[in-house]
Amino acid sequence: MKKLICKNCGNSEFYVLNVGETLCKCGKRLTKLTDYQWENSQKWKDIQRRRAEIISKMSLLKREIDECLDRRDEEGFKKRTFELKLCEHFLDNSLQSPQVRLRERIKQNQDKLSF
Repeated sequence: MKKLICKNCGNSEFYVLNVGETLCKCGKRLTKLTDYQWENSQKWKDIQRRRAEIISKMSLLKREIDECLDRRDEEGFKKRTFELKLCEHFLDNSLQSPQVRLRERIKQNQDKLSF
């Protein structure tokens, strides 16, 4: 179960005033669900950090590919495009949740399965 935290201060302890109205330790009255924020797990934060790193690496690789094309460096172009494909594959497949990957594999292999 995920915890709710205050958007103002990040506190997770509230005092209940009335039905649908709580008071945070920072003094803000929280009446709507938009006043709260979900607390994210460390695993989720790590995955987001890895995604950001991969996306920035992909951006740098695209720049390097453009430079290789300008210099007509065929070997460097092949090396960087291969690395870019690996990053795209990793971003698409490895960082998805296991349930999503399982569903996709079942859809791909559904025609192979016969009952």
